[in-house]
Amino acid sequence: MFYVTVLGSGASLPTLRRATTCVAVQREGDIFLFDCGEGTQLQWVKAGLRSGKLRAIFISHTHGDHVNGLVGFLQTLGLHGREQPLTVVGPPGLKGLLEAAREHVGLRTPYVLKAIESTGGPVIEMGGCTVSCRVLDHHRVTLGFRVEEAERPGRFNVEAALELGVPEGPLFGALQRGERVELPNGTVVEASQVLGLPRPGSALAYCVDTRPCEGALTLAHRVGLLIFDSTFSEDLSFEANEKGHSTARQAAQIAVDAGANQLLLIHLSERYGSRKRLRVLLEEASSLFPQVEVAHDLMEIQV
Repeated sequence: MFYVTVLGSGASLPTLRRATTCVAVQREGDIFLFDCGEGTQLQWVKAGLRSGKLRAIFISHTHGDHVNGLVGFLQTLGLHGREQPLTVVGPPGLKGLLEAAREHVGLRTPYVLKAIESTGGPVIEMGGCTVSCRVLDHHRVTLGFRVEEAERPGRFNVEAALELGVPEGPLFGALQRGERVELPNGTVVEASQVLGLPRPGSALAYCVDTRPCEGALTLAHRVGLLIFDSTFSEDLSFEANEKGHSTARQAAQIAVDAGANQLLLIHLSERYGSRKRLRVLLEEASSLFPQVEVAHDLMEIQV
């Protein structure tokens, strides 16, 4: 299960109500951060997140509104006494950005900072889940991400276990974890004899600064939550395409085609600052995909 906190929901121009797009995903005490624009540190503090639980940062691309807060955030982690290693994942150019920060800005990290540049595929397996990425469709190399829990064992059939002579207690727990057990009389019981089919874990996808594309569709396949670029309304679809973004309706179409459960509209242009104008985005998306919400800063979602 994932707990999502929207730290920023706006596009390239921050406003008093919306920081630039940034999302924190928590699972069993670990936090993954997606993008790190200007103001991320402040939003992190407002959300009450603990820096010691941060395990990795994922940068979609190196446009300023997605990366301008990274160097300061990394520096602050060191000032807070961080010692555990931290991984930063992003497109080609990420390592050069960090090296430039070390040389020209004085970035110092007393902890081990591992930078990974990727253009697709699994990038991290950590804490019982996998984070993978695909290249999206923007003006420079931009990554979308999918976070997916490992399969869980099927449901435990208590009656079947008792019929096989398994006594209640620790052996029940071992079977539920998918382990083979041996009974006091020497009989061996396989977990498959008392468990149903494996159950898929939770999954979510994060795709911003992109036109609709195959990479996004692949990442969004049957996710519990799709967080998707919705910079423009449909009347500005030409501008959206020219600038490498999507409309709210296009985001909804991706959600429909991918079989997603929920859709979160994010990376919202400052022109949609009023409730009336935000309602346009919501109505355009919900006409295709009813399970949709418009992101706002510091909102929380459970997946």
